[in-house]
Amino acid sequence: MTASPPTPGLPAPRSPAVRITGFLVLGLLGGAAGMGIATLSKEMNSGWEDTVALGAGAAPLALAAIIALGLITKRGADVMRGCGGLQVLVMLLAGAMMLLPMVGARIAAPGVVMAALAVLLVVQAGANLLLWRRADEMLRRIMAETATLAFWTLQSALFLYAAAERLGLIDGLSAWGMMGILMGVYFVASAIAAARRGIH
Repeated sequence: MTASPPTPGLPAPRSPAVRITGFLVLGLLGGAAGMGIATLSKEMNSGWEDTVALGAGAAPLALAAIIALGLITKRGADVMRGCGGLQVLVMLLAGAMMLLPMVGARIAAPGVVMAALAVLLVVQAGANLLLWRRADEMLRRIMAETATLAFWTLQSALFLYAAAERLGLIDGLSAWGMMGILMGVYFVASAIAAARRGIH
């Protein structure tokens, strides 16, 4: 009895050893990110908003490392030319933009940090646009589903929050805290959209 060849256009099934190694790498990355967040949060003696922002900044950096590892280990035919590198760049910029307002203020003047953030935002917007243009149909669907899921989730949460604030049941959140929550919801939505398309 012979094994059937892999379907053309689909990646070959991963061996158990590759999967176990992948889980170990993910565990190490998650542990390192968690330790880094805890250490920075303790050093800055910041509140929950900065802690959430640290997590929102560490997540895309970890994803960039995972994507880069995939680019190194996968065959060239399994990766769309140019898209993998752009995904890594977009994730790195997203992480840097979330961390820079907290870390950059310690090494440079606020005006310099803000100017750097503006430049990074423009570069990331251009990279996102280029990624959309180069992406295949599956990647575009994942990006669109992520945006849709994040929008509806945040819209519902914002309505409930606004109503509770208007009724005097809760105190107001800062824009920085809202940004951290937004990024967290976006990455969860991205993971759900990717999982629905069979990308693990």
